[in-house]
Amino acid sequence: MDFLLNLFKMTCKDTTPLLSQLQDGPVSLPKWIRIKIHLAMCEVCRYYKQQLEALSAMASKLGEEDSPATSGISLSQESKERIKKALEEGSSNQ
Repeated sequence: MDFLLNLFKMTCKDTTPLLSQLQDGPVSLPKWIRIKIHLAMCEVCRYYKQQLEALSAMASKLGEEDSPATSGISLSQESKERIKKALEEGSSNQ
């Protein structure tokens, strides 16, 4: 019975970190249930969740636009070998 009471007593302060975790990937079933119950009752947290999703989408879009992989720029094989050699030499000096 205490579990159910704790499930429903979730505050916005409890919910916002879980919403951030949800943006990063899957959360456990109990956390997911707590989020859903709170969001059903709290308009402010629903708006906060929408804002997190919008920020995440914008950041992802900016990352794609700035990525060298999407602009057709890549290192030559010679450059890759030089970097690899420098990294190997650096790690052996430590």
